[in-house]
Amino acid sequence: MLREGFDNGVSWLAEWLPRVLCLFALLGLLDAATTREDAFRAVDKQTKRFWVTVLTLVVVVTGLPSARYLGGGWVALSNAFNGLGFLLILASLVATIIYYVDVRATLKQMRGRRGWPRR
Repeated sequence: MLREGFDNGVSWLAEWLPRVLCLFALLGLLDAATTREDAFRAVDKQTKRFWVTVLTLVVVVTGLPSARYLGGGWVALSNAFNGLGFLLILASLVATIIYYVDVRATLKQMRGRRGWPRR
């Protein structure tokens, strides 16, 4: 019984983690695409083109296997690349975390706070 619960949890995580990662990467891609190029140079980070390219690849890598028409999702991706599917997911996760924690945070500090207007 415990084994079945663990297997169900792992399969649920394997199904939903890439979808959530794809959503965060897509939001990061929109943020990077709408940020001015000179802002990236001002904070001494990689170029806008670099981050848009990386986040686009992350969206493709995390979004395609979860599409219904591929059938099998991440298991099929992992089997197709002889286990490299997990490494692709891990690299995508690391790239997305780096963008949010390092690049986006620094850009946000440079731009100042953009929140709801104060009354």
